Amino acid sequence: MTCQICDAKSGFYPLCKNCNILKDSGKITKCGECGIWKEGNKPLCYECWLKNNKKTEKKSSNYKPSEIEKEETNFRTKFKATIRAEDGHMVRSRAEKMIDDWLYHKGIVHAYERRVPIEEEVYCDFFIPIGQKVWIEFWGLEEEKYLKRKEIKKQFYKKYGKHLIELNSKDIENLDDILPIKLRPFLPPTFSFD
Repeated sequence: MTCQICDAKSGFYPLCKNCNILKDSGKITKCGECGIWKEGNKPLCYECWLKNNKKTEKKSSNYKPSEIEKEETNFRTKFKATIRAEDGHMVRSRAEKMIDDWLYHKGIVHAYERRVPIEEEVYCDFFIPIGQKVWIEFWGLEEEKYLKRKEIKKQFYKKYGKHLIELNSKDIENLDDILPIKLRPFLPPTFSFD
């Protein structure tokens, strides 16, 4: 595993020895919302602060949620997360469990259903905070409404310059072949899949 702050090797820990010393002196702290280690002693990392700030801005009297925001809420309500992955995450499908378990066994720090730090309220399937931050979406349905939602979400990722990895049902059958190739450009150069 690599250090979440400086990308140095850190064994099985999120911080290397040097960053752990900085943590003890209060120069590195954990974000109170997303739990990712960050430099400084402010309660939130920049992305969570920005997200919360934008939430406040949105609450103006003339703000109207977009169609995708309404659809996200409906989707998350309709399909409850009832399947437990090996790391304890509750996920919505067998395929998401396989992705979560694969990331867990490879020692890749990840979050499930993290809000994407953009103005619109959009949630990704998986978020990987190490290296270049990357968002993973598993597109598992072929219904017309779902495909429309998929295209709108992809436009948001592109609009805000977020790194997106897309997986489909065929990819799930070959995660050991597919995910290392798709993840390699975004992980620290010292990261090993072994």
